Amino acid sequence: MIHILDEIVLAPGHLPTVLSLLESQYLPGNAARGLALLQRWVSPPVALEDAPNTLWLLWQVADAPAYYAMRASIDAPVLAFWSTVDTLCEARRRHVMADATAALPQCKEHCDAA
Repeated sequence: MIHILDEIVLAPGHLPTVLSLLESQYLPGNAARGLALLQRWVSPPVALEDAPNTLWLLWQVADAPAYYAMRASIDAPVLAFWSTVDTLCEARRRHVMADATAALPQCKEHCDAA
C-alpha cells in the first residue's frame, strides 16, 4: 500500500474554497485513477486572521505501479484543480510513503539510466 500525504498551506480564509474545489473538481475522477481519499485534516484547528492553515489530505493507492498509473492518468480537470489551488495556497508539498517495515523494491529502469 502506498500513502500520499498532500500538505497545502493556505492563506487565511481559503480553506472552504479549496475544500469545495476538491469535492467538485478532483474527487469525482478518483476511482478511475485508483486513488482513494482516506482523511482530511487542518492545522491549526482554528481559523486565524493573521496565520495560514495547513490542509493535509491523506490518499491511498494499491502499490507503486498503481501510483505511477495514477500519475500517468492526470487529465485536464486534475491539472485545472491543482493550478487553481496553486493560486490560493502559499506552498504545497506531496509526500509519498510506504510501510517502513516492508522491503523496498529495487530500482531498475530509472536507476540504470542514471
